[in-house]
Amino acid sequence: MKTNFFELLAGMQINGNLHLNINSAVNGNLTVSLLMSPNDPKITGTNQLPPLLFKGTATELDEQFFSGIKEPVKQTTAFIANLESYQAALEKAKKTAKPEKDKAATNGADDAAGEDNPEENTNLFTVAADDKEAKAEKKKRYEEVMQQVKELNGQMKYKEAISQLPDAAEYPDKAAELDAKGAELRKRQQVLERLQQED
Repeated sequence: MKTNFFELLAGMQINGNLHLNINSAVNGNLTVSLLMSPNDPKITGTNQLPPLLFKGTATELDEQFFSGIKEPVKQTTAFIANLESYQAALEKAKKTAKPEKDKAATNGADDAAGEDNPEENTNLFTVAADDKEAKAEKKKRYEEVMQQVKELNGQMKYKEAISQLPDAAEYPDKAAELDAKGAELRKRQQVLERLQQED
């Protein structure tokens, strides 16, 4: 008896290992579990991929199995390929990156010789000086604005203080603090408005 099961699998151009597990239930239904993994065991990050599960009769699975796995297998194959490329690039970067001590010695020798190679002076794992300056400037702006908010709060100018609060989207690491401060100021504003209405 000839089937085209393996021809259909080959046509899907799967780049990796395909683990197929078929379990037969007492009622005649089948449970098929399909799991993909990379060819290279050094590639990590795929052990959390869930298996594809199909349940049904043999006839139902004959009709729907390949149409059901086509898109998920395509997406998983692309994911594994991207992961392999990323990890290969990461390994290459680790090999070409020099330790800080070596860089300092090399930079001193390059400066003395009048040579300047920006590729050797940068590293995938170091933060550029511009980034550090930008972060420091952003932190300084945040502290200045929060000082203004504190002063307005002390003067019972709650509406102005609320309007001065920085946007939490701009400072995601301070979102909880900003939300709490905003809630506190709005509460104080409500109390002040009630007191003013009673007068």
